[in-house]
Amino acid sequence: MSNRERLEVLRSVHVLSGVDDPMLAALLPFFDEVTVPAGTVVAHEGRLCHELVVVAGGELEVCRRGRASSLGVGGAFGWKEMRDRGRHNATVLTVAPSHLLVMSHAQFRAAAAVQ
Repeated sequence: MSNRERLEVLRSVHVLSGVDDPMLAALLPFFDEVTVPAGTVVAHEGRLCHELVVVAGGELEVCRRGRASSLGVGGAFGWKEMRDRGRHNATVLTVAPSHLLVMSHAQFRAAAAVQ
């Protein structure tokens, strides 16, 4: 993905809706890109959160307390858990091959320091 495409995805993320373009662009180096096949568990409910994940392509299923919902392009999870150094509140798995932007815990803390 180009930086322009990555920026478009970040613009659509709800938790980043108040962030201006120059600040979003400054976050780009802190995200890694990964492509994962369908059926991959990306997060386990109750386990410590180590990554902020943004969906750049594909579809994920979020299972929280027995209820399922889907997460598509621009969807994200792990923001609050990363900020609070908490646990995942849902199990998340890919239902289609998915392209993800991932920020590790160290990258999350570094990005926060830059801001």
